[in-house]
Amino acid sequence: MNLSEQLTAMQHTLEQLSSDLQEMQLQVAKLEEENERLRQRITPVINENKDTAGGQKALQQLYDEGYHVCSAYFGREHDGGCLFCMEVLKNVTN
Repeated sequence: MNLSEQLTAMQHTLEQLSSDLQEMQLQVAKLEEENERLRQRITPVINENKDTAGGQKALQQLYDEGYHVCSAYFGREHDGGCLFCMEVLKNVTN
C-alpha cells in the first residue's frame, strides 16, 4: 500500500470516527433529556413521600408507571416484569 492509499484509508477512518462521535453526542443529549424528565417526575413523589412507607409507595408507583427500580436499570423504561425490580420491591416491603 502506497502513501496515497494509506492517506485515503486514514481519511476514511477519520470520517467514520467523526460520524460515530456525532452519533454518540446525540445519544448523550437524548439520555440527558430523559434523565431530566425522570428527575422532574420523581422529585415531587420523593418530596411527597419522605417516610419509609412513602418511599416504598414511590418505588411501587414508579415501577407501575413503567420504570425500572432495580439498581441495574434504574429509571429506564421497562416493557414487562423485571425480576430484579420485583426483588427490590419485595425486599423494601419486608
